Amino acid sequence: MKAFVRDVAGLVEAAEPFVLVTVVESSGSTPRSSGAKMAVRGDGSIIGTVGGGLGEARACKAAGEMLADDAADGEARLMFVDMTEELAAESDMICGGGLSMLLEMAAPGGECARAYAELDGMLRKGVPATLETRIQDGDGPRVVGHELVAGSPEGDVPVFMRDRDPMVLAEPFIPPASLYIFGAGHVSRFTARVAAMVGFRTVVLDDREEYANRERFPEADEVVVLPSFAGCCDAFKDDGEAFVVIVTRGHLHDRNVLAEALRTRARYVGMIGSSTKRNKIYDSLLSDGFTQADIDRCYSPIGLPLGGRTPEEIAVSIVGELIQVRAGKA
Repeated sequence: MKAFVRDVAGLVEAAEPFVLVTVVESSGSTPRSSGAKMAVRGDGSIIGTVGGGLGEARACKAAGEMLADDAADGEARLMFVDMTEELAAESDMICGGGLSMLLEMAAPGGECARAYAELDGMLRKGVPATLETRIQDGDGPRVVGHELVAGSPEGDVPVFMRDRDPMVLAEPFIPPASLYIFGAGHVSRFTARVAAMVGFRTVVLDDREEYANRERFPEADEVVVLPSFAGCCDAFKDDGEAFVVIVTRGHLHDRNVLAEALRTRARYVGMIGSSTKRNKIYDSLLSDGFTQADIDRCYSPIGLPLGGRTPEEIAVSIVGELIQVRAGKA
């Protein structure tokens, strides 16, 4: 969902109108559950999906009509698609049941655009939130407000309160696991890019502004220029789901960042380098009072043994190991 929100925020930044389609209720065997989303653009292309097939086709057609009619911001439709066995068979879909979808016109500078731009900023910073959308159902449904509530949502699935006046759709948005990449060199550039593709919230940190900048890391959620590597892990020391990759420009910096990382509750700590370099750093940390159990937390040499040598190949091996750990397979 982070990628969807970011793509929608791109439409907002470009001042492009779109229709936001959200599955608010589902029953039976349907291709997508509540909370599935897509954005329909003026040229008919879409971002995201509500399951394809009959339901998505009807939503796209209705959204195209709203865009062609130059609908006002907040104008909405509530659409129910009956996925009975007959309809499913006719549309080559192996499903039954039904989908209720909310279609909302999002004009440049409007309420929906504002909410998604703000939501994108929150997810980039790792802030969980609930987006509450209020729908008035009078002569025709209309979205009359959006409210973002920061903080951990009560649940992890959307709730559609149809019996309220106005109706309320409460959607939880929980940021994915955070990956902190220390060092902004060549390996970092590609590691950040691949990690963002597979759903990590990526933060790049370095003490050199000429390397740690948005131009070099456009895919990263955050790029941080540190005054030094001292205390560099303090901001996430209690985050047991954090991932740390150490690829700085030198052994001394790697050693210092590793010492900081091992004082955190991070789920994964990995450091680049040969076994010889790694062992020297480990010996130094042991002499400073770290235990062997501390040292054993570190994945080094980092990455899956794929045999790659280029920065791109090394990045793939690193992110492969991150995926493995995230999936509980390592």
